Formats: sequence, structure tokens, C-alpha cells
Amino acid sequence: MEDIPADKLEDLSSLFSLEDRVAIVTGGSRGLGRAIALALAAAGAHVAPVSRTEEDLEAVSEEIGALGRCALPVAADVTDVEQVRKMTDRVACEFDRIDILVNSAGIVILKPAVEFPVEEWEKVIRVNLEGTFLCCKEVGRMMLEQQRGKIINMSSVRGLQGRAQDPAYAASKGGVNLLTRSLAIEWAPHGINVNALAPTFIRTDLNAFLLDDPEVRSWVLARIPMGRVGQLWDLFGAAVFLASRASDFITGHVLYVDGGWTAA
Repeated sequence: MEDIPADKLEDLSSLFSLEDRVAIVTGGSRGLGRAIALALAAAGAHVAPVSRTEEDLEAVSEEIGALGRCALPVAADVTDVEQVRKMTDRVACEFDRIDILVNSAGIVILKPAVEFPVEEWEKVIRVNLEGTFLCCKEVGRMMLEQQRGKIINMSSVRGLQGRAQDPAYAASKGGVNLLTRSLAIEWAPHGINVNALAPTFIRTDLNAFLLDDPEVRSWVLARIPMGRVGQLWDLFGAAVFLASRASDFITGHVLYVDGGWTAA
């Protein structure tokens, strides 16, 4: 029988601790990004929430501080390589390292394909896919120097399943899945884990009007075996898991937080 060192079983809860880790969360001022930023802080991490304007980050920074963690709000556009570099340098200068990167900045535009303006297609791809790549690239440089790091890219069930009138968002999230797997393979020898979270409908202030539409809500619930839409706190455990030592042997994985949507 294989031996398991005693210290591996002494305190399993410590595997999920993010005590004094340093995390960057893009799209961190609202919605899924804000929820994940708060979850990481509650698990012990100091967090640099990122949004295009610093004013949008005031509230979440106060919430992070109330959890006893340091908050470093950073204004940056994830589609601008120079701003992404400055974001990375600022966090590294403040904390001397970056342990966790969560790429949650994203947009969605829904229109029939033949009516989809090229400039809107390019905007969705630029924010959701190119922005994720730029942040991985720049933060990845530091993680390669450190020979450690955790990257969590925000995908969606749309990255696996298409939907009518959703060509750009679905394509961008499919790209995020393959970007995640490609980086995972390249950086695995350097102690860097690259994974993705792929939720189904998670209720936020931005989509509440959609989910409150009886027809839309009925369509969504009919496709979720658990019989409810996701809530922001449904992401907490998955995000902390992928950011922590508990997932050290997991990379290139897309974790679906979907109530069974993709299994049905």
C-alpha cells in the first residue's frame, strides 16, 4: 500500500487558504469579477481589482478592506497592451510578486449574424479573447520569473455550446478555452497552473432584467437540471479552489459551474 505522508492529512483546510497571496482580478468592479475578488480576499488574498476607471473600483476596494485584506485598485483597459504592462508593474512594485491572475473582464453583444456589425464583432473578440491573452502574457512574464502562479480565465458554457444570435461571444469564449489549454501546456513545467471557469447564467445587476423575463427564465431553467439560475456566491468555491494549493495538479481544465447545463 502506498504511503501518504502524515503532514498531507493534518490540515486539509490549509490547502484552500490564500493567506497573503497577491491577486489581480480584471473586470473586478462589478458582477462576476467583483464576486471573485471578494471570495479571494475572504480566503486571505490581497487583491488588485482592475477596471477601466478607478472610480468604479472604490466600492469593491472598500469591501476588500473590510475583509482585512489590502486592496490596490488599478485603472486599466485590458485591450491596451501598454496599460496592461503598467497594471502588472504597479501590482508587482506594490507587493513584489503576483500569485494569482483572474481574467474576468468581458462583454456580450447579441444580434443575428447577418446584422452583426464587424466593429462590434471586433470589440467582443478584443475584450474577451485578446484582453485575456494580453493579461496572461504580461502577468505570465512575472510568473515565469517566479516559477509559480495561478491563472483563472473566465469562460462560459457558450465556449462549448453555441447559441443563436451569439456568434462573437461564443467564439470568444471558445477561444478562451483553447488559449487556456495552450498556455497550460506551455507553462506547466514552470509551476504555473492555467485553468478556466465556465458558468452558465449567473444572476447579476446587468442581466437581472433578462432573467426576470418569464419567457427567458423558463427557457433557462428548463436547461439547468438543478432547477435554478446561478448566484454570484456559486463561484466562490470554484474560484478559491483554482487559486489555491488544492488545485496544484490541475491545469488546462475548464471547470463548468452550471448546475448541470452542459451535462444535460
